Amino acid sequence: MKFTKPDLHLLALCISALVLFAVGGARVFHSSNDFVPVYTGARCLIHGCNPYDTSQLEQQFYQAGGHAGELPSWLIDVPVYPPSTFLVLSPLALLPFPAARLLWFLLSGSLLVTAAGLILSVSPPPHRWLATALVSFFLVTAGILLVLGQPAVFAISLVVIGSCLFMRGRLLPLGTLLFLLSLAVKPQIGGLIVLYFLVQKIHWRYAAVAMAGAGALLLSACLILGHHPQSADWASTLHTNLSATLSPGGSADPRPANRQAIGDTNLQTLTSIFLNDAGRFNPVAYVIFLALLVAGGMAVVRANGGRELHFLALGALSILSLMPVYHRFYDTRLLLLSIPAVLIVFQRHRLLGTLIAVLTVLAGISVQYRVQIYLLQHSQWQYVLAHKFLFIFLLRQQNLELLILFCLYLVAISSMRFSGTTKIDSYPAHEAAIPLHAK
Repeated sequence: MKFTKPDLHLLALCISALVLFAVGGARVFHSSNDFVPVYTGARCLIHGCNPYDTSQLEQQFYQAGGHAGELPSWLIDVPVYPPSTFLVLSPLALLPFPAARLLWFLLSGSLLVTAAGLILSVSPPPHRWLATALVSFFLVTAGILLVLGQPAVFAISLVVIGSCLFMRGRLLPLGTLLFLLSLAVKPQIGGLIVLYFLVQKIHWRYAAVAMAGAGALLLSACLILGHHPQSADWASTLHTNLSATLSPGGSADPRPANRQAIGDTNLQTLTSIFLNDAGRFNPVAYVIFLALLVAGGMAVVRANGGRELHFLALGALSILSLMPVYHRFYDTRLLLLSIPAVLIVFQRHRLLGTLIAVLTVLAGISVQYRVQIYLLQHSQWQYVLAHKFLFIFLLRQQNLELLILFCLYLVAISSMRFSGTTKIDSYPAHEAAIPLHAK
């Protein structure tokens, strides 16, 4: 009897998926703080109440079978999601909270595992062990996202799956739908990614439909909220919530004195160290972001390559997407999309590829929170706060790693030579011949 040799890469993926579900499942039924605002907001959309009024959200939560101990702190988890988020998740709001939370846990975890599997399948075969190691890392460290019930898992997984489908030229209507839903739930996650497919004319009609569809969902949700008297003033309530989160000490305040900003990845967490006024550190952050975007765009245009270049560009954009507006540490799971690019660079330039691989791992780990706790316990917080560069080194290293990582991608794109064809070795011959550009 002959036995088929086991696929060790697939085995590693399965083990990582089991770890993900085990870690997430062990605590998900005692937390899900980030799921409560979107779930109750979706119920408000259905029942005609204001999804940004926390008192109305609590009323919907109790009616759905939730318990007081499961409510998040509204001072931290301020409801600021776009109305389209609630429209997309409205089917879940038809279920009682315990059932909806379980379904959300299974759906989010399954989508993330699917995204990881597709990334592994599109990565170049040479050095596939590296892709397997990186994919496994992103899975086993994502348990906290399932525990929180964070919608970022949903949005990231959909944009990664959609990107893989677009790059392979397969199931484009499905990829379009996934892009659409991702943009509707968290547009800041995949906005630059979908825009890249549009600008590069890679199945651009489908990308345009995805963006238009997300806009249509947003408009529809706004009209629904405005139609009901109890939610007619939703826009002013949302504006109040946004102002509260961005004000000094708010949950999204990037200033170094705000200890809650320890897990933020956006550039404002760096510029606010040197400029305390929001009217100054925000524009500087936007200028830096635009400069990086222009530099990346020029590097891609000059390279004039095919599939390999597109994978590198998507890898760079997965990093850049975390910089212009508010993002938390869990959004770094978007770097899952950069794994094919890591292998491409590693195959061409071993040292540069190794640096990018190491920084990709480090950028996905947030140790700053533990450092902050240590400094507070040993009364060193004020000392570090007074020394800007020491503060960056100890408490903003994840932000610094993302900046360095993006610059390394610029070096890779500028220094590598591309054939200019659409073929990539990781695909079978019948798939490699599929054109990227929509006919």
